Order: sequence, then structure tokens, then C-alpha cells
Amino acid sequence: MDMMFGNSDTLGKFGQLFDPVIFGLVLGCVLILAWVQSGKSSLALAFAALPRCGREPFSESGENATFMCRRIDFVLREQGFIGLERLHSEDHFITRMIGELVNAKDAKTFEEWARMQCHIAKKKQDMAESYWNAASEIAPAIGLIGTIIGLIQLFATGIDPLKMGPAMSFTLLTSLYGMFISHIIAFPIHMRLKARAEILNAYRAAVAEHLIAIAKRELVILTPVHFSPAKPLRAAH
Repeated sequence: MDMMFGNSDTLGKFGQLFDPVIFGLVLGCVLILAWVQSGKSSLALAFAALPRCGREPFSESGENATFMCRRIDFVLREQGFIGLERLHSEDHFITRMIGELVNAKDAKTFEEWARMQCHIAKKKQDMAESYWNAASEIAPAIGLIGTIIGLIQLFATGIDPLKMGPAMSFTLLTSLYGMFISHIIAFPIHMRLKARAEILNAYRAAVAEHLIAIAKRELVILTPVHFSPAKPLRAAH
């Protein structure tokens, strides 16, 4: 029985540390300000990346840029461009790029498309991790602002103990939630997404450069337009 009451007291004390209204207010301010700082698409990208942040890319298959480039060369040598249509990567971005190479008309067009797609993909990866980095930096400031507001309310109430309690609680909880959101939620997510983005960006850049080199070497060059100078006009008689 004493153990049961002890656990009940512990849960009661823990419940005093969590105020859903104050926590929601601090978290909402952090998310909104991080969105304003990182760009209009950052919020959707940041939350869309959460299901994948806990695992390394290619952790199960062991795929890497060298492995993929050798696979491409082997299939190209043994089966030609037709075989590349059946070649797939764990990264759907690379699979789409290989398909574009098979259907490309000339090397220049493919190179421009590939570099643009790599830039867009890198920007999306970087935007997701930079959003959570911004959130980790903003959260302590939001907590400090709440603390200052609480202190102002505390001093405004004078020495009335009945009014000092809520103000002091607001003062301490905002700082606690700001530090919690920063160091326990946002910063670990930022570090995981940053590590994932570095792996994916390096992998995609290496394979894309290899595909561009293949395009320059293998794609049929369109017949150039030959310029034939006009025949000189005969002098009028």
C-alpha cells in the first residue's frame, strides 16, 4: 500500500511539471517561428522527413555510390541501354534519373535536367534539417520570453502568496519547456536529418555525375547542321 501511495505521489508531482496549455503555447510559437525563418515549404518537409530520420539510408542493402556506379556500368556493358530500364536503386531519385537517361535525346539536355534535379533534391533535404536546427535555436528564446513575462506578472502581484503561485509556475515552466523542446526534441532530430542528408546528397551527386559522363559518351549525337555558303551571284549583264 505504501508503494502504491508512493507511486501516486510521484505521478502527482510529475503531473505538476506538465501543463498542456503552456507546453502547447511554447511549442506552437517555436514551430511557427522556425517555419518563418526556414521558408514556406519547410514545415511540410520537416514533418514529412520524421518517419525516415530514425534509420540510415541504405542501412539494410548496404548500397553506396561506388556499388551503384559499377552496377550501371555492368548492365550497360552486358545489356545496353535497354537493360538500364530494369535497373533499380534503393533511392527512388536515382531510379528516376536512370530512367531519364534511357529516354534522353542528347547529353546536354540530360545534363541540365540532372543537375537541376540534384539541386532541388539537395535543397529539400537541407531545408528539412535546417528547420529543426532553427527550432532548437528558437526554443530557449521562447522559454526565456515566457520567463520574463512570468516575472513581470510576479512583481505586479506584490507579495500576495495566492497570486504569486501561478505566476511563478508560468515563469519556471516556460523555461523548462523551451529547454526540453530544444535539447530533447528538435536538436536530436536535426542531427539525425543532417547525417541522413549528407549521405543522400553525396550518394546522389556521385551517381548523377557518373550518369552524366555516360550520357556524354554513349548518347547518339544528333546530326549537325552543315552550313553551305550561298553561291556567288552572277554579275548582271
